[in-house]
Amino acid sequence: MDPNEVETETPSLDFIKSNLRDAILQCSDRGLYFAAKWAAETLNSLPESFIDTSTSVSDSLSIFNDAKNETTENFSSNCERDKYLLAKSYFDVKEFDRASFVLEKCVSPKSLFLKIYAKYLAGEKRKEEESNDIMGPLDDPKAINKELVTIQEELEKLYNENEMDGFLLYLYGLITKQLGSQRTAIKFFLSSVNAYSYNWSAWLELSQCVGDKNQLKEIMQELPKHFMTKFFDLHTSVELNENQNNFYSLLSGFSPHFKDNKSIKTLKAIVHYNNREFAEAEREFDELILSDPFRLDDMDIYSNVLYVMDKKAKLSFLAHMSANTDKYRSETMCIIGNYYSLKSEREKAISYFKRALQVNRHCLTAWTLMGHEYVELKNTHAAVVAYKRALEVNPNDYRAWFGLGQTYQFLKMDFYAIYYYERATVLRPQDARMWEALAGLYETVNVNSQEKAIKCYEHTLECSDCDDNSTKSAVSRLATLYESIDPVKAAKYHKMILQRDDLNADAEELRNAHRFLAHYNRDLGDIKAATTHAQDLMNYGGTAREEGRNLMNDLTSLAHDNPPPPPAQLSS
Repeated sequence: MDPNEVETETPSLDFIKSNLRDAILQCSDRGLYFAAKWAAETLNSLPESFIDTSTSVSDSLSIFNDAKNETTENFSSNCERDKYLLAKSYFDVKEFDRASFVLEKCVSPKSLFLKIYAKYLAGEKRKEEESNDIMGPLDDPKAINKELVTIQEELEKLYNENEMDGFLLYLYGLITKQLGSQRTAIKFFLSSVNAYSYNWSAWLELSQCVGDKNQLKEIMQELPKHFMTKFFDLHTSVELNENQNNFYSLLSGFSPHFKDNKSIKTLKAIVHYNNREFAEAEREFDELILSDPFRLDDMDIYSNVLYVMDKKAKLSFLAHMSANTDKYRSETMCIIGNYYSLKSEREKAISYFKRALQVNRHCLTAWTLMGHEYVELKNTHAAVVAYKRALEVNPNDYRAWFGLGQTYQFLKMDFYAIYYYERATVLRPQDARMWEALAGLYETVNVNSQEKAIKCYEHTLECSDCDDNSTKSAVSRLATLYESIDPVKAAKYHKMILQRDDLNADAEELRNAHRFLAHYNRDLGDIKAATTHAQDLMNYGGTAREEGRNLMNDLTSLAHDNPPPPPAQLSS
């Protein structure tokens, strides 16, 4: 079965399974272990099909071997095949330079890929070793892989000679992206997934190039009609912080075959976390751990959930479980760092986040959380550096944008803070915290920014996650801000304040509401309503009582000057 065959919208289960088996072999042969793992997990999450239940063990092995034979590379000679096998053994033990050297004169696509990929990884390894002092004097965020230019020249020659398969196109896109040409990289990734659709690593790289939902729509038009495209769309929508309704709309387009898929379940948990539905996110992650107790992928996000819920005991258990599974994984170190942060041991937390970054310099969670810790320690310079490094990893990380806003606000650099808060609201338009922070800043920056502050507070009230405290705060501020701009709307919000039952009888908000409504109704000519509010104002002490008394005198005078009309007499 041809893996590049045009796939229908609803392919058969056997078709999907056959191509996933092929993908596991193809990706593993090229050292793309993450893509191979993804394909294997997806394969094993699928239900049993007719061919799986009706064939014997020997028949099943025959089917597997046939698939393997169909996808085995036709090397130019047995000598080249032997060199490939030697290079692959070096590659597997991370001797990348040796692997690349062995394949220097090989010409088959698989050998070419492994040779160039090994050279790339050798350069990455040297780059990490040269700047492994995280946020220290030897940490160079602009360090580059010195092999990139040589690799690009070699790939460009192959591209011009039209000798590239889907995997080499993926590698060309990866190199081009690292050299800073994002648009060209997108072109190569699109060509790669169209040529071979089962390399999940290519889809992930393409996803990281997507800046917003409009760009995603454009890219979707150039992708194949394939179930992998649906996975890409779902994953990218979560990365872009699309709303929950959009996520479940995309999810409804999946075949029932994928209902047990772990990637989808993880994305559901992340969507709940992004929407601050922490109990639901906790439940989804608990189910993932029950089904796969040694899983560490994305468990750092689960630790964020437990941190926000203040579940110290459960976070401690997760930290011990992760350390017993693999203490040197970046996810494990982020989990332990979160645990120490919850105990307010800031320095220990930072040390673990730095260890996570020594393992994986592109660990977004570690950069962002380290920024939070530096904010708590009032080390604003280090916080800014950490947040900006997080944005280099993922420009769509709203937490880093928001953190930068808070940091610059603390530094009294309000216009910088406004810029970063605005970027956060673009990424999270339904997050009340973003709008509330931006509104408060507009109020303090300039009197002329009142209208912008009003719009932000109104956005706060429209957010689905706006809790009681945010609602009460926004209503109170809107009532005050509208007083000089739109008295009708100010009266509306002051009336909402009077309907609250959580305020003390002598609360300043209640006094202000009665004061404004007394004057507002007097100006409207509604003497009765104005008198009611003036009398309520007299129940307070100090200047409020005096103001209420003056209002009552004024209202009494108005009532004498403008007596109510006599009641109409009934006709006999």
